[in-house]
Amino acid sequence: MAFKTEAQKKVYEKMRDCLFTLFGEVNVTTMDDALVLQEGSTFVYVRAAAIGEKQASVEIFSYVVVDIDVTENLMRYLLEYNLKLVLGGFGLAIDENGKGTVVLTHAILGDTMDKQELYASVSAIARVADDLDDKLVEMFGGKTAQGKLNAPQPLIEVWE
Repeated sequence: MAFKTEAQKKVYEKMRDCLFTLFGEVNVTTMDDALVLQEGSTFVYVRAAAIGEKQASVEIFSYVVVDIDVTENLMRYLLEYNLKLVLGGFGLAIDENGKGTVVLTHAILGDTMDKQELYASVSAIARVADDLDDKLVEMFGGKTAQGKLNAPQPLIEVWE
């Protein structure tokens, strides 16, 4: 993997070591710039992102439902559900054909992250994504991410 900064590399290595310790190396798959764990019918991706030159974050996310019809009711449901979440929030990526991917994401500062914080973050995203994916498919259509281990999209650099 190519790192943008030394800080990103340091956080990636720390994150990887914590995940291997917490979940066992055999349960963590390396995929491009992310480490991936499976929970029920969902996958949780964990990756390090540079924040300028001196800091990095850890992004924990899951593609909850793919190929979903984007409707006002879906968007309203996701926004209202966000108010119930302690960690993370739902987002919606829309492709050129108008189909959506529901993403659940949470970020923590990598420099100060410890194993307990990473465990809590990964567990929260995994639990919510696995609990809601089938319900969202039933209510709004689309497919769960199970069996569709997609590579994460490139990070959009927002920190300067």
